Amino acid sequence: MKHVSKVGAVITCLALLFVSCSKQSGLKAGTYEATEKGNNGPVTVSVTVDTNKITDVKIVSHGETPGISDKAIAELPKRIVENQSTNLDTISGATNSSKAILGATRAALKKAGANDSDFTAAATVTQEADIEKTADVIIVGGGGAGLAAAVSANQNGASVIVVEKTSALGGNTLVCGGIYNAPDPELQKPEGIEDSVDLFIKQTWEAGDKLGNKELVTVLCSNAYDGLKWIESLGVEFKDKITMGAGSLYQRTHNAVKPLGSGFIDAYKQALTKQNNVEILMDTDAKDLITKDGKVVGVIAKGATGNTVTLHANKAVILATGGFAGNVELRQKYNTSGKWADLGPNVQTTNTKGVTGDGIFMAQRVNANVIDMDQIQLLHMGNPKSGAISGICEPLQTAGVLFINQEGKRFVREDGRRDDMCAAILSQTNGKMYVIESGDAIPDYKTATTLDGSPLTQWIDSGDIFMGETIEDLAKQINVPADTLKKTIDTYNASVDAQKDLDGYGRQLLKVKFTKGPWYANPRVPSAHHTMGGVQIDTTCHVIDTNGKRIPGLFAAGEVTGGIHGANRVGGNAVVDTVVFGRIAGEQAAKNTL
Repeated sequence: MKHVSKVGAVITCLALLFVSCSKQSGLKAGTYEATEKGNNGPVTVSVTVDTNKITDVKIVSHGETPGISDKAIAELPKRIVENQSTNLDTISGATNSSKAILGATRAALKKAGANDSDFTAAATVTQEADIEKTADVIIVGGGGAGLAAAVSANQNGASVIVVEKTSALGGNTLVCGGIYNAPDPELQKPEGIEDSVDLFIKQTWEAGDKLGNKELVTVLCSNAYDGLKWIESLGVEFKDKITMGAGSLYQRTHNAVKPLGSGFIDAYKQALTKQNNVEILMDTDAKDLITKDGKVVGVIAKGATGNTVTLHANKAVILATGGFAGNVELRQKYNTSGKWADLGPNVQTTNTKGVTGDGIFMAQRVNANVIDMDQIQLLHMGNPKSGAISGICEPLQTAGVLFINQEGKRFVREDGRRDDMCAAILSQTNGKMYVIESGDAIPDYKTATTLDGSPLTQWIDSGDIFMGETIEDLAKQINVPADTLKKTIDTYNASVDAQKDLDGYGRQLLKVKFTKGPWYANPRVPSAHHTMGGVQIDTTCHVIDTNGKRIPGLFAAGEVTGGIHGANRVGGNAVVDTVVFGRIAGEQAAKNTL
């Protein structure tokens, strides 16, 4: 019956394809271009046709996030030609990029004379055979924590299988701000910055309102510098200047050279290709943990075509599936802290599509304890259109920005806590702010790039970022009173001279004056960003059950865990979390015995 149903499905699809093709005669042969909005900006596609079929599809230009969009950019044009259809599934993890490619292709085909119903046959999918594999360590999640754990476990002698449910490695680490906090005397002392591990621990714990587990905070901060050196040994490159990242509260931020978090993920991938006994299964969605005699001994997953993937662990399983800021239903359920009035669908997220809290559900089904689930962080730098952190241009980080409201006034300290800044933004007109920068920070907009590596001109041309040669010109574009905006800037400049925030908001970082154009205004809104709650772990990343005991064979690292950041995750500590605890989880899992 299976064989018959597959043949029937193929025949049906071929019939649909034939009917669709029969309507496509009369196309005007040639090459046509069209553009659709992607995740970050315009995606332009070139489509070549003869009189009745598509012969070639090419991506002419795009500004999509490296790593996440790669498979969509590389494979969708080929699939369109192979299937003679734009009615294709989007690439997992790159939904918006996929929709832009398919939409631009349809628009180009219309220019060639196609009707809306042409090239719409459904593609066939043949289910692959079930798979069964064994390794010492099975890692669920191919983001920063999962890949760090994979490298670490393998360095400690374990064979490793990583399962990633999307088509791209990296998870939220790939779209992070690329910042890493660690005391670093070599870079800090020349700037006159005094720092220590003890101060890092104190500030991190207090920034989380002392809700985090002090032992976990101590592990995080004490191992941050060693973790920095470890990822540098893997190939991650950082700029040679310490800054203060958004919400980082102190000048100990290292900034990756590559856009966003691509430098971290590229380094992990490169390291793993050089190591033996490591396998990565993409488009493989882990569903449940396998247990035997009270121990976690493997993972059941679903393959890309719906086939069953059974993975046996000789030593341990590591959960590294990330948080749940992108899961609207889950964040609404746990929005009980009283901090946020609404975390429903109107609140966008910075998270990638595949990060939805899966590991938490899996862990709970084997009696794992979860903690701090009500602690959900918004980021003040969300793009109003997408929620993502794309389109941010702050080469001087917090030092070179001012936050103003629709009335042209400052309303909060720009170097404060993320939750405080977000709460302040939400109370402003339209619930948004403008990030103001000047020619002092960005002297040449024609050569400047944003944090995601795309040209600043792309964002200016699309109207997402406003630019004016004078303050008055900028104020007119964003509809704020010019005299008020000028007074705000003048007062801030006086604050730099006085080394005191004369507006009374308590800003500590007073280093850069705003004196010359061009002037830039970047609209931003709070966006669901990080969940501080999750699976409970101890200092060696063993998962703890509801009775306070370790679950044999189960470890966790990264944002899937709770108890580290408390009520507020310090900006620049997320990557530290993935590196420090991913590394520990990998080492401990490799040494584990079942």
